[in-house]
Amino acid sequence: MERNPIKTDNKTGNDSATKLTININGPYFPLKKFQQILDSFSSVLSEIDKEISETGNVGVEWSISDFRQGSIYLTAEAAIIKENVDLDRPQEIIEAFQSGLEIIKDNPIRPKYFNDISLKKAKIFSELIDPNDFAEIEFFTQDWRFNVNTNIAVNIDEIIKTFHQYYGAIEGKLVSISIGHGKRIGIRSMVENKTVTCFFPDELFETARNALGKRVYIFGLIRQYLHGEKINIHVQEIKLLPEPSGSFSVANIFNMIRGEN
Repeated sequence: MERNPIKTDNKTGNDSATKLTININGPYFPLKKFQQILDSFSSVLSEIDKEISETGNVGVEWSISDFRQGSIYLTAEAAIIKENVDLDRPQEIIEAFQSGLEIIKDNPIRPKYFNDISLKKAKIFSELIDPNDFAEIEFFTQDWRFNVNTNIAVNIDEIIKTFHQYYGAIEGKLVSISIGHGKRIGIRSMVENKTVTCFFPDELFETARNALGKRVYIFGLIRQYLHGEKINIHVQEIKLLPEPSGSFSVANIFNMIRGEN
């Protein structure tokens, strides 16, 4: 069936709202890596398009509107390919692309409209960075610029790892409190042999603050890798525990097994 793409400047009349540019700088441009990044770029945009769509179908087609020599500088321009697609769809896709990359650059949090396919493709942007060829990969629009870094691959790995959630409890020493980017405490667990990150609501702040440096019982929704370690806990209850006495406790037993005093 023949397509009749509809180029649109969106409802605001802003031509840049339908364009997204990728710029790659480096000493060498292998064709294979160029093909990889084009495929990933196209796939991420298409998957976001499908997630935004109520039908799960692609409604926007992307074409090359500008290509410059010297570095790899390529501008993709959106064209609506279905009559029932809202004229603002290209702008929605670009905004989701922008906000999604900003999120996964700094945090292992799944962005809105990013499914596993688009995350895996976005990971390739980060993996292709190499000072010997693709030294710098940048995406930009008229009012936004984004430099890809290697954190993206690490954070995406954390997002797409298989995990399960269940309600449960841990015991340990409350070793840290942070109120930046979400309130959280660190619980040093003897059983886990690590510090487990626990997110807590505002109403438990005083309880957490008074328990700093002490043994506590934490109950909440535990997020854990399948057959692996705990990722974090969304806390519902914090209880202060008595300090261990000279009698044998669970902690004493673990220390003995390790040969510690």
